[in-house]
Amino acid sequence: MKKRVPLFSFTFLVFYALVIIARQLPGLIHGRFSFGEGSHSLAEWLQFTGDILIYYLLALGVYLLLCRFHPRRQYLQLIFAVPLICIAAYFCCLFWTRAFEDAPVRMSHYFQMVIIPISAQVFFAAIFYLIRYAQYKELQQVKLQLQNRQTELSFLRSQINPHFLFNHLNNIYALVYEQNAQALPAISGLSELLRYMLYNSNETVLLGTEISYIEKYIALQQLQFEPPSMIEVTRKCADEVAYIPPLLLISFIENAFKHGQVRAKEPWLKIDINSDAKQLNFSCANVIGTTKKDATGGIGLNNVKQRLNLLYPNTHRLEITNDDNLFVVKLQLQYGK
Repeated sequence: MKKRVPLFSFTFLVFYALVIIARQLPGLIHGRFSFGEGSHSLAEWLQFTGDILIYYLLALGVYLLLCRFHPRRQYLQLIFAVPLICIAAYFCCLFWTRAFEDAPVRMSHYFQMVIIPISAQVFFAAIFYLIRYAQYKELQQVKLQLQNRQTELSFLRSQINPHFLFNHLNNIYALVYEQNAQALPAISGLSELLRYMLYNSNETVLLGTEISYIEKYIALQQLQFEPPSMIEVTRKCADEVAYIPPLLLISFIENAFKHGQVRAKEPWLKIDINSDAKQLNFSCANVIGTTKKDATGGIGLNNVKQRLNLLYPNTHRLEITNDDNLFVVKLQLQYGK
C-alpha cells in the first residue's frame, strides 16, 4: 500500500482546525474567538505552533508505523513502536512547554493535560490508516477480479483458434485428397482468417471487421460444395463502427455448418445481422442435418456463452431453441463505441 503523506498532512490540518473550532464553538456563538487566556504574544504563538508540529509528527509517525508493520502482520513490532513514539512525543511537548513557562511545570497536571491530545493523534492516525487500508484492499480485490476475468477471457479466446484450425485443416485435407481445384483457394482463405485470429490482439474490433471475417469464413466453407451451399445472409447495419469482442459470432455459424443440412437444395441457413447506434441484433437459423456427427462435439457454444457472461453480464440476451428440426440462435447485445 502506497503511503499518502501529502493527503495525510492535509487531512491532519483539517482535523486540527475542526478540533479548534469545536473547542471555541461556545465563544463563536457570541462572536468571540481565542486560543485561550493570555496576551497572545509571539512566544505564545510560537509555543502553539510547536505543539501542533509535535502532534503532527506524532500522528505521522504512527501512520508510517502502521503502513510498515500492519500489512506484514508484524504486530509485536507495532505494539512496541507506537507507545515508544508516544512517550517521545510526551517528553518533546514537556521540554517545549518548559522552554516557554517561567514557573515549574507540575508533572501530574501536565500529564493529564497532554495525554488526551496525544491519544487523539494516535486515534486520528489509526482511523486514517484503516480507511486507506480498506480502500486499498477493496481496490486490490477489484484488480484481482479484473485480472481473473481477463485471464479467463484470454483462455476462452485461445480455445477458439485450435478448434477452428482443426476443423478447416480436415476440410482442406479432403479437398487436396480429392485433387479438387478449390484446394489452393481454400488454403489462401484459411491463411487470411488465421492472420485475423492470430495477429489481432485487440480486446475489441469494429463490427464491420467482424462481419467481414464472417463473410470470409462462409466463402471458405462454400469451397467444399459444388454447387455452393444454399445460404441466405441479411445485413442491415446502420452502424458498423461500433466495437464488439473479436470472434464472438463465428461460433454460432461454425456450429451451423457442423450440424446443419449443408447439402440441402433449399436455403438451410439464414443469418440476419441488424445493428444501430445502441445494440446489435444477430440471428442464425439452420436446418439440423441428419448425418451423424463426431461424438467429441465442440466447445464453440459454451465458449461464447461464457464470454458473453463475462463481458456483458447485464447487457445481452441469448436465446437458443431447437424446435421442428430447426436450430435457432438469437443474440441481442448492447454495446458502446
